[in-house]
Formats: sequence, C-alpha cells, structure tokens
Amino acid sequence: MSAKVPRLLGIAASLRNARWGSGSRRLVEQLAAKPDQSSLLTLLREESELHLENFLLAGRREGKSFLEIYRNLAKFNGQRGLSNSEIALAAALWAAAREGVEIAHLSLAEHFDANGNLRRADDLRATLLQADGLLVSGPVYFGDRGSLAESLIDFIARDTELRETLGSKLYGGIAVGAKRNGGQETTLIYQMIDMLGLGLLAVGNDSDTTAQYGGTGHAGDVGTMHKDAYGIDTSMGIGRRMGKILRIMSGPDRLASPPRVLFLVLSDVNDIARRTVDRLIARLGSAVSASVVDVSDRKIKRCIACDVCPTHIDLDDVYRCIITSENDALPDLHSDLLHHDALVPVVASSRDRVAMRGNYQTFIERSRYVRRADYAWSDQLVAPLVLTESVGYDTHSIRLMTSFLRHHTVMSQPIVGKIAAGAVFDFESIAASLAKAFVLAERLAAGRLASGSRPDHRYRPIGYVLSADKDVEDEKLQRRRAVAAERAARISREASARLR
Repeated sequence: MSAKVPRLLGIAASLRNARWGSGSRRLVEQLAAKPDQSSLLTLLREESELHLENFLLAGRREGKSFLEIYRNLAKFNGQRGLSNSEIALAAALWAAAREGVEIAHLSLAEHFDANGNLRRADDLRATLLQADGLLVSGPVYFGDRGSLAESLIDFIARDTELRETLGSKLYGGIAVGAKRNGGQETTLIYQMIDMLGLGLLAVGNDSDTTAQYGGTGHAGDVGTMHKDAYGIDTSMGIGRRMGKILRIMSGPDRLASPPRVLFLVLSDVNDIARRTVDRLIARLGSAVSASVVDVSDRKIKRCIACDVCPTHIDLDDVYRCIITSENDALPDLHSDLLHHDALVPVVASSRDRVAMRGNYQTFIERSRYVRRADYAWSDQLVAPLVLTESVGYDTHSIRLMTSFLRHHTVMSQPIVGKIAAGAVFDFESIAASLAKAFVLAERLAAGRLASGSRPDHRYRPIGYVLSADKDVEDEKLQRRRAVAAERAARISREASARLR
C-alpha cells in the first residue's frame, strides 16, 4: 500500500496579504518552479520590492490613505508582491514541498474582512478539511497573534466537524514582529496552546534551526521581511519540520507491538503522581508497553552550563554529561530515558509547597545534554500530564510543553487533572486522553521506523561557537558519522522487529 501525499495548508493571517484565490494558486506555482534556495531568495526579494513599490508607494503617490489602499486589494491580487507574513510563509512552504508534501496557500483576509465579517464560510471550511497540516503565519500584536488568526481559531472551535477532523492533524506557526525580540515567541506559544487545545499536534522548527517554537521573523517596515536571513531560516525550518512529520505520519505502516511509553515523574505530592501513573498503566493494559522513571525523590544536581555539552560525540546510550558524581542519579538513569515512542512527563503540584517534592527544574536543566547530544528524543510524541490543586493557576502544563518541544519532539495536548481531597477526581478523562495520544504515538513511531527517519539530527549551536581546533573537529566529525550510522542501523533493526 502506498502512502498518501499529505497536504500542508499555509495560512496567511494578515490584512496586508497580497494573494488569494487565483493569486494563491499562482504563488504555489511560483514556489514549485524554484529549484534551489538561491532562486527562492531572489523570488522573495523581488516580491517584497513589488509589494513596497507597486502597492504602498504607488498608492501614496496618488494621495490615498493606507486604509483606502488596503480596501482596494482585489485589483492587485497576483499582480503585486507579498506581505511580510507571506514572505516568511512562502519560504516555509517551499521548504515543506522539498520534503515531498503537497502545499497550498490560503489568505484569511479573503474570508474575514477588516470589519470582522465572515465571507464564503463554506469555502473556508472545505479548504481546512482538505488539509493534513496547518501552518499559520501572521503579525505580532503586543506579544500575541492578530485578530485574523483569532478568527480562524474561533471558526474551528465553533464547528464540530472541523474540530473532529482537524484533531490529530499537525500545526506549526510563524510570527513576524517589528523588532527582533518583539513578542514572536510568546505569539507562537499562545497560538500553539490553543491549537493543541483543539486537538491538533504541534511541532517547532527543525534541528537545523535549533528546534524552537516556529518561524520568527523581524520586519518593521512593509517589504523588509526578505532581509531577515535568520527569520527566513527559521521559517524554512518549520516548513521542513512539518513536511517531514506529515510524510512520516501519512504512511500505512503500523507497529506489530504496543508503543513504548515512558512515564517520567518529575515532581510529586504525597505520592499521588506515582499512584496515578500506576493506575493509568493498569487501565491502559496491553495497549502500551510502559515504563516509569521517577526522579521526584532522587538526587539530581543542577546544570552548570558548561561549554562542552555533551562532553564528547558518542552513541546515544553513552551518558555524556560532565556531571558524574556518585550522588547524582542521571548517570544510572540515562539508558532508561532513551528509545521510547512517547514521553509522558508527569508533575503533581500543590498550593502547599511543603508537601511537594521533586526535581522538576533541575531535570529540565539537565536534559540539556540529551538535547545537545543530537536530539536523542527527536520525533517522539510528548503528552505532558499535570495533576494540580490549582487548575488555571498552575503553569506546569505550559512549561512542560515549551521545554520538551525544544527536544525536536511532536507535542500532544497537555493533560491537566484536578487534585481534590488528596485524590485525582477526573481519572477516566485522563486515561481516555492518554489512550488517544498513544494511538498517535503509534502512528508516528511506525512512520519513523518505516521511513528510517533521519538518524543524524545534528545539534547546531546558533549565537555562540564551541571551541575546538581543526584536528579535534575532524575527529568529532568522523565520530559523528559513526554515531549516525549506528542510529540508522538501530532504526533498521527496530523496523524489522516492530512493524507489521
């Protein structure tokens, strides 16, 4: 059985968008015609300049106000250049297409006008239903998304079929701000939380761009996004990431045995987290192959942020943090943290901090070496579980999401359970949510094994340089090739043993 070619829908969420209808189709054709990154960048520059010269400047020379200019968008469709949000989105779509997925472009301004009116709702709904992944690119307003993106989320949330169909589909984001640190990350995080709440899965940009929260563009003036090389890179990173995961999850292969799930207990309150995990494993039964690592009562030293993390290039199973003290638990636990299909980081919290015990923050710090060891948790599904007395106040569900996504994973909706009178009273809902997440983890794992994935997700530091002389670097590169080969061989062995 051949795999379906997945469809990635790029959604431009700015009133400045230049393309819709036939213009959207023309943009996809333009991107498909670009054989390499150099020709893509030329297109982006030309489209940025067209937007600025033919649209804004021409309108201003005619004495029109900005509002008048944007009210006349229709006459320019497909004839003028791209908005800043569309420039970033175009870069992402081009990169996604290179991963073997079908791409499409949608302008939200075509359906939600400046006055808040919804137009051609059935067409919008049909376009969304055809998508396997949604990549939303829009401007930043005060560290949050714009109203067009908000209208999209409301539109999905209010439609039962859309929610059910898009649930388990893939989401990614791009945010363009007027400053380098202008709220792009908060915009991406808030939007990701809401998309996860609708049931979608989420990814960030890829390992080539350090696996963060998506594309982060810097474009103050209209027509300047093409100048932001870092923003273009991160936008292409989210495009590549979505393309790869969509392709992996669209395959027909399935596991012959239950998915391997690691419950990672990071903090606890009167053993409620551990007891709940044990109940969940019993309830899920043969649907999963579960293991538990409980670090809540173990000694874990703080990360010292050394500049040799990891200490050397080696096989995944070799512990490579510089901290090797006998009273530190991670050297003994290292092998237990690897080679799973899904991670469930578990936190129990209480308003009574005296009752809490755990190593939440120290473990998050120390997982730095796992990430920098070429993303040892790459492409695994993460389903955070938080048990709390203070729903709506406790921030662990957000913090777990943002921390573990940086490990180049695929994020499922965080699950929050309510602790009352020393017990978790919504246990059945938690079990059902996890069971759904593990079905997706099985699809992801099977696709990863069947495709061979890419076993050489290399950690590439951006913003700083690790010192090494040429001979040592050459040695590391040779060692890295051996590590990549070992990963590939392990994936091949697993595929033979675990796929149907």
